[in-house]
Amino acid sequence: MSPTGEHSTLGGQTPQPPPKKAPKRTVFRRIFIENLGIKLTSMFLAVALLLVVRQDQSKEADIEIPVVLSNKSDSEEFVGALPKTLRIRVRDRWSRLAKALERKSSAYMVDLRGFSNGSIYTFDREQIQRLLGGSTLTIQSIYPSQFDVKLEQRLEKTVPVRANLVGEVPEGYMVSRDKVIVTPDKIKIWGAISSVQQVNDITTHSIDLAVMDKSARIEIQVQNPGLPFLTFEHERVQVEVSIAEMEGKHKMGTVDLHVRNCPENLECNLTPLQAKLTLQGPIPTLLRVERGELPVEVYIDAADFEGIPGKYPRARLLCDRPQGVECLISPRLGTLVLTSPHDETASNEDGPARKGR
Repeated sequence: MSPTGEHSTLGGQTPQPPPKKAPKRTVFRRIFIENLGIKLTSMFLAVALLLVVRQDQSKEADIEIPVVLSNKSDSEEFVGALPKTLRIRVRDRWSRLAKALERKSSAYMVDLRGFSNGSIYTFDREQIQRLLGGSTLTIQSIYPSQFDVKLEQRLEKTVPVRANLVGEVPEGYMVSRDKVIVTPDKIKIWGAISSVQQVNDITTHSIDLAVMDKSARIEIQVQNPGLPFLTFEHERVQVEVSIAEMEGKHKMGTVDLHVRNCPENLECNLTPLQAKLTLQGPIPTLLRVERGELPVEVYIDAADFEGIPGKYPRARLLCDRPQGVECLISPRLGTLVLTSPHDETASNEDGPARKGR
């Protein structure tokens, strides 16, 4: 060392300071700080897996399967109470159970061949297992598990079909009930002997005559007599109903007479001014005339006399009326006088008169 207290150098080089020591890692840092992202991801995955596993634990649920009668003896009819559905209590992991609940199960086909009246039918677990579509599902219970087999002898016969006419046709119409035609007029029925023996005929649903004003052919369903275990060959038939208009008379009383097509250069005078009128024809049309819905007019047509001035004492009265209606006029003839407007003498000689239009 120099007298001044400074370090001496060899060869003119300055000595390097000793290297610094790395800080020691604490236990807390190694556990919680290092690789924090990886640790958080691992923890999230572990929690999610735990939730999935816990949710997918074994659970129970009810599954319904429809029941259908598929086979029986041709000479017998089943008259018992067949369950419409089976309620199956099953157990499995929720993931598999959810798929089974979403799947639509096929119907359980009940085969009664070989069974006798009074025996008991028990639902087969193996068949139900196949319908559920999975062997992992554990069947806990089946409800109902069985039913009583009740059979009756099967009977078949043919019965007539009758039209069920209700109400009355509108005023002025008539219907011949004995001439109503039903097609087919007979149908075959079959089923349990206790029900078939009670049926002597079949009627259609009601046909309301109150809304019918003309003949019609109607397709309509037959009525079930309310007996169980009964089958029809046809459920619908055709019914032909004939509706006719009734004929009648309607007295109009005294009506005014008119002149049509009077020439512009002449005056048309008519006597008498009124006549008695009676209408004869279909009553529905006469009712419309009476209500003022259809016009009726009694007149003389001046065009028939070709516009020639003069006196025509046997001019025929005409009637404008609805089609199918006949007019009964009294008197049937009138007197028509065609005059020039300047010929006042002829007009005064004839007395009261109606000018034409």
